[in-house]
Amino acid sequence: MLVKNSLFLATALTAGSAVARLHGHDRRHAHPKVDIEAVEKRAEVVTATIDGVLETWINNWFGDVAEATTTSSSTSTIQVPTTTAAAAVTQAPSAIESVVPAHTAAPGSSGSWSDLPANGQYSRDGFGGSNYKIEVLGIEWTGNTGLPWGSNIIEVEEGVANQYRHVVRFEGSQTDDWTVIVWNKKGPNGLMDGFFHPNKALSFTLAKGEVKYVAIDTESTGGWAAWKGDDTPLSQYGSYAATWGEFTMREAPNFTSWDVSCIQAQNAGKEIQGMQICQHDGSSCSSITNGMGTVKNAYTSAETDINGIGGNVMVEAIRLVVNLDFA
Repeated sequence: MLVKNSLFLATALTAGSAVARLHGHDRRHAHPKVDIEAVEKRAEVVTATIDGVLETWINNWFGDVAEATTTSSSTSTIQVPTTTAAAAVTQAPSAIESVVPAHTAAPGSSGSWSDLPANGQYSRDGFGGSNYKIEVLGIEWTGNTGLPWGSNIIEVEEGVANQYRHVVRFEGSQTDDWTVIVWNKKGPNGLMDGFFHPNKALSFTLAKGEVKYVAIDTESTGGWAAWKGDDTPLSQYGSYAATWGEFTMREAPNFTSWDVSCIQAQNAGKEIQGMQICQHDGSSCSSITNGMGTVKNAYTSAETDINGIGGNVMVEAIRLVVNLDFA
């Protein structure tokens, strides 16, 4: 929850970079993991005990799957130049940028999507504005959800993927078409409902064997759900009830973190579909196989209250590979 992140930020005043290490582990359940012990609907107000914390939000889903309420979505691939960055609109000065170490990538590039730009400059082309903030005295960290909402998550071409700071390569199933929905933890109205249908920052279909690249703006926290077939799997509350990938994209000395979770699908009695997330070099993997046959460094309902599962690395930029339909 936000309170947990705030406590770590406060400690930073005296503990320095040690806080960054803690933040990476504790953020694991900063977004609710659907350990919903009790849910009560009164008109449009929903209260739920999530990870032992009472949360309240406005429920805009009552079985209506119309797309009209989606604030921002995209299905088109953005082809962008690699030199000119889009202007960002920020609500607060970037306290993060001032502590990012100098660019450490080796000069030269093979042109691979996983390379870092040789000049140390990362593109923001295609992104909207940034709206994250850090209030040291107010003890608050708020993740970036883009201005407008969802514009912090875009699809990019392979040829320019390495120009972005945080990139995720999605590798499709070898047998079926899959749907992927990507969201911010906080929804368009600032509530913790970004993973409720029909909210989505980005959606796309991966044809059999297809590969797509997604760039995520810095300071973003959210996730994606993926499933095969045409029917969108939803819980009784309207959240995406498929296997999730979750992320918090930050820069050193803060941790970038990710994990695979089947808690939503498991609690809703839906099919558990496989997913693996690793760094591009095959390290720091989190995975669940189809049918939950094997779980490695990932979340099932039994691990709902455990923090720190998944990948946690302090890096300048991240390149993740997601394997769908992971067996």
